[in-house]
Amino acid sequence: MTVLKVVNTNNGMAGAHRVVKAEIADGKLQLQLHMYLTAEDAANNQNLRWQEYPVLPLAALDVQDPWGSLERGLVAQVDGVLEGGTFVADVAADDLGTARALKWAEIKAIRDQLESGGFELAAVGRFDSDAESRARIVGASMAAKIARDAGQPYSINWTLANNTTVELDADAVINVGFALLAHVDGIHQRSRALYAEIQAAEDAQAVASISWTAPAPEPTPE
Repeated sequence: MTVLKVVNTNNGMAGAHRVVKAEIADGKLQLQLHMYLTAEDAANNQNLRWQEYPVLPLAALDVQDPWGSLERGLVAQVDGVLEGGTFVADVAADDLGTARALKWAEIKAIRDQLESGGFELAAVGRFDSDAESRARIVGASMAAKIARDAGQPYSINWTLANNTTVELDADAVINVGFALLAHVDGIHQRSRALYAEIQAAEDAQAVASISWTAPAPEPTPE
């Protein structure tokens, strides 16, 4: 079994995770979690990126499915390292349906990480793009357009991803909104293209060869 979630570790990005050891200590489950770049790496126990040692309550253990229950417990653990991840079965060599589902879950995890990972606007800086930041940018862009259309002055001090601040006028804020749209659209176009590749693949080996590659540089509004 594998949990898919993109996690930034001290040794780079990891996207697939397995519980490899569990011990009972002080009435809790002490786990050893191996973190790999891809699901294929996890299945083959190769290219280990990082290790974590999370703790679960003893009640999380199901003796009928010990490893699966622990990994599902990590997905459900609030504020845990794998909270919200996707639990999937291992890919059998000839199981095309499972291979497709696993690969798509992997691609979606990378898509979501990139969407929330920030974007650059030339001559201004890098902007955050998590869900809260995206909502703020959309709201500010709408306010800036309304003010500009009404011939009213508009400016806002914006905190960039590196925690420095810049003062933006209406045109600049609207450009940030367009840059955000280009950032999100480029990522989703890539994920849709990969989904089509996954569905068109004729065997599990072909599915396994599909990977996310960096989209072309995003156009930056002038």
